[in-house]
Amino acid sequence: MKKVVKKRKVRYDRILVLVIAIVLVAFSVSLGIQSLSKKNKKVENDTPRTEEKIDYQEALLALKNDDLNQEFLNWLVKTYGDDFLKKVYDAQKENGYSREMWHELTGNSYFVLKDLQEGIYQNNDRVQLIEGSKDEINISFAGDVSLADNWEIMPFYLSRQKGVYGILSEDTVKYMNDADIMIVNNEFCFSNRGTPMPKKTWTFRANPEHVSVYDEMGVDLVTLANNHIYDFGEEAFLDTLDTLEKANLPYIGAGRNIEEAMEPYYYIVNGYKIAFVNATRAEKFILTPEATEDSPGVFRAYDPEPYANLIKETKEHSDYVVALLHWGKEDSHVLEDVVLETGKLYIDSGADLIVGTHAHELQGVEFYKGKLIAYNLGDFIFSKETKPTGILTWKLSKDGTSSYYFVPAIQSDKKTSIVEGEEAKDIFEKMKSWSVNGEFKENGEIVENS
Repeated sequence: MKKVVKKRKVRYDRILVLVIAIVLVAFSVSLGIQSLSKKNKKVENDTPRTEEKIDYQEALLALKNDDLNQEFLNWLVKTYGDDFLKKVYDAQKENGYSREMWHELTGNSYFVLKDLQEGIYQNNDRVQLIEGSKDEINISFAGDVSLADNWEIMPFYLSRQKGVYGILSEDTVKYMNDADIMIVNNEFCFSNRGTPMPKKTWTFRANPEHVSVYDEMGVDLVTLANNHIYDFGEEAFLDTLDTLEKANLPYIGAGRNIEEAMEPYYYIVNGYKIAFVNATRAEKFILTPEATEDSPGVFRAYDPEPYANLIKETKEHSDYVVALLHWGKEDSHVLEDVVLETGKLYIDSGADLIVGTHAHELQGVEFYKGKLIAYNLGDFIFSKETKPTGILTWKLSKDGTSSYYFVPAIQSDKKTSIVEGEEAKDIFEKMKSWSVNGEFKENGEIVENS
């Protein structure tokens, strides 16, 4: 029994020695690996890294994007510096290419950049650059205006001897002058010549000297595609164009030929290119001549396709297109089927906002694909009648966000005044009742009725 116990003890001692040996060997190997790893890391840290060099112009051209041609990229480097293409490359790598990125990188849209590259703003009387940058731009529209000497407003302007304050309230004038862009419909001709058009019941003509009233009102652009611009014939029509040009007041919708009548007018604001185009389909019995290749007149939209095509072509090189139309049923708040149908056609063609005149009454609004159609702004300052009117304002923020406001007013006793309180509330409620899907908040904001 004693011999057996002794043998087992010897066996345990041997096993213990073997285990200790294995542990020592493993520990030594571990130390060696750690030492080698530290040595390798030191070698890596001591070796300077070579940063990968990217030819950003070559990388951008490799995208095979028509916007990113060699000439444009060279101009960008010349204009914004050698490091600019890296910003462009990083932006498109992170989010993919989009034209929206140009405004974020430069403060100018792609279309503005291309125009700057091509130098088209120099000595171009159809483009106006609004200097500076604002968080929000206000673009305002009013309806029909008559300054005709042989009608009801201008005689009272002269007799009251208060200048523009004889026909517009002080707060109305201030609001118009404060707008970054103020647009009205010029519903008459400026001339001392001509004879009334045959078969026309009402014809309106103003002394060319009275174009200065527009400056008092703060008007920046007038629409001429209407049914009274040609009231006193070709001579008076051409006098109107000359008068506006001498006053440096831009116009759209009419011209000495069809090319001029169709030509948009552009504003560059906050780095966005905004185009305005104008046409008429106002007359049930068409008397006002349409401009042709070699004769003066207005741009018509009785056939909607030419106007739709103009909008489409204009949108191809503009950030926003505003379509201004002289249309709708006169002396009525009812929306005709033709304006409901063609309004949508013009939005589908690229219009971002549609503003109508001619009805001599306010008509409602409609949102279509998120775009506003203001069917008719009615008379703004036109006659002795007492009726609601107002100013539509499109607010365009620096990031491209749009919002719309209606400032209610009343034309009464040959004077138009902005109203508040119950009078404003009453107009908002009426506008809602005449609208397809528009709501009017207490502050005048127009939103889609969901």
